[in-house]
Amino acid sequence: MRARWRSVGALMALVRWPNALIAAAGVAAGGWWVGQLTLAVAFAMLAAISLTAVANAWNDANDVEIDRVAHPERPLPRGLLSIADAWAVTATAAALAIGFSFTAKAALGLLTVGVIAAMLAYPRVKRAGLAGNVLVAVLASLPFLYGAAAGGNARAGLALVAIAAPLHLARELAKDLADVAGDATFRRTLPLSAGPRVTRALVLAALVLFAIALALLVAATPQMAFAMLPAVVLALWAVRDTFGGLRRAPSLFKASMVCAIVALVIARP
Repeated sequence: MRARWRSVGALMALVRWPNALIAAAGVAAGGWWVGQLTLAVAFAMLAAISLTAVANAWNDANDVEIDRVAHPERPLPRGLLSIADAWAVTATAAALAIGFSFTAKAALGLLTVGVIAAMLAYPRVKRAGLAGNVLVAVLASLPFLYGAAAGGNARAGLALVAIAAPLHLARELAKDLADVAGDATFRRTLPLSAGPRVTRALVLAALVLFAIALALLVAATPQMAFAMLPAVVLALWAVRDTFGGLRRAPSLFKASMVCAIVALVIARP
């Protein structure tokens, strides 16, 4: 029984269950933003959880050697799961994501097929450095679009994606700065190809884009100014830590995104 629970725990760690819940919350926030928390939105939330599992299981299956250095605590480097297990999770989660998405809305089902294709291509794309970071930032921001689309107003979700994508991009760049030691032997991330100074400058540029997108949203929805304050403070703190060489910046950017989701919920027009 204890071994079985260890396996369940390893699977939960493989799919990054906190990230999966954040993705589901993003879908719910998108649906709530357009005033529709329907059964279709619930299915879109399940699709987002499944897509998070696809992304993380597939990525870990391709990054075992890197993770032995950068993330030895993860299930595959620890030997708690095999690469075959990760592939099985990827395939199962992909099938579930497509099924849930089509149940929510046909257009989301088609989008999900494209999203999965992009996720499977990511291990190659990330070798290009910044292109991989941008791809992850866009994919990680799509839950807002899923929720708004499932609620019947996909266009409204695009404004939320415009806010989320720069925060996710800043987090991805900060993660690359923190993972330089593990990446050095296996791939050329932006900090390794262009240097830490350029990478930190792009983190700052991403925050500027976030500020611009947020300002446009606040102009249309003034109550967002106060609601988004915690997210802004955490994002600024994360940038400060990025320039200070501290490793907690990725976690701060994630916390900023959680606060942004809460802000969308409490300040809906």
